[in-house]
Amino acid sequence: MKTWKIETIVVASILSIVLSISHRLFSTELIAAAAVLLTFGHASIADRLAEREEQRTVPEVECYRKMRYYFLVKEALWFLYFLISHAYSALVGVCVFLVYPLWRRVYRRYFPLDRHG
Repeated sequence: MKTWKIETIVVASILSIVLSISHRLFSTELIAAAAVLLTFGHASIADRLAEREEQRTVPEVECYRKMRYYFLVKEALWFLYFLISHAYSALVGVCVFLVYPLWRRVYRRYFPLDRHG
């Protein structure tokens, strides 16, 4: 099974657990969980694109390096907002997004990209 599929299943499982223990309105929490899962899909693709861009001798998209900065700052702000709002699925989503880049670094250490692929 492809890595991105396994990652998505793991995130969906985590969100399912949060949904099952949340005391908020189920429909509201379900919308947040769906948004987190789709945002994770977007982040997963963006991260893979950045990995490829990083391999280039001369990057085609020179600002790709700023992606991590924007990502970390926005997640910190979302974390504060979701914490204040008690939006638990979204709060768990922030944690997933913050751990994901670390996971990708570990993964790439053991499964490096093929420079020609």
